[in-house]
Amino acid sequence: GCGETPYIKLITQLYGDSIMIANATGCSSIYGGNLPTTPYKKNEFGRGPAWANSLFEDNAEFGLGMKLGLTKKQEIAVDLLKTLEPVIGSEIVQAIINNTEDTEILKKEKFAQIDALQKILDGLADNEDAQKLSQLTEYLRKKAVWTFGGDGWAYDI
Repeated sequence: GCGETPYIKLITQLYGDSIMIANATGCSSIYGGNLPTTPYKKNEFGRGPAWANSLFEDNAEFGLGMKLGLTKKQEIAVDLLKTLEPVIGSEIVQAIINNTEDTEILKKEKFAQIDALQKILDGLADNEDAQKLSQLTEYLRKKAVWTFGGDGWAYDI
């Protein structure tokens, strides 16, 4: 059997659309990438887990690369947000930065804050930093990267 599938179900229920999955090739990738069906579900906003698969036995490194890329994009987004604070206003900038997303209510508030920010950014078409941030607003949210796989990529066989 495939021991990873119950964990995949649990983790995706806990993290939903804020999870990025690095999946090693094996039974869990067949479970996760068996098109045209998928176990990963979108929520009412059309968002769901992000899933990627490496064909090589390097899933730890693959997942680390995803995490490093995510962290860099988050840093760039926050830096741009702080740079634009005089233009877009301290209230929304501080609300986004200080929202910890620790509860479902705070997560919904963060979505609303980012939507409000996006509307402001859309009105700043002549501002280069605003246009850059407009492409990165998704990275103002808290995300988790998980690596899934069996004993092969973990060097246990």
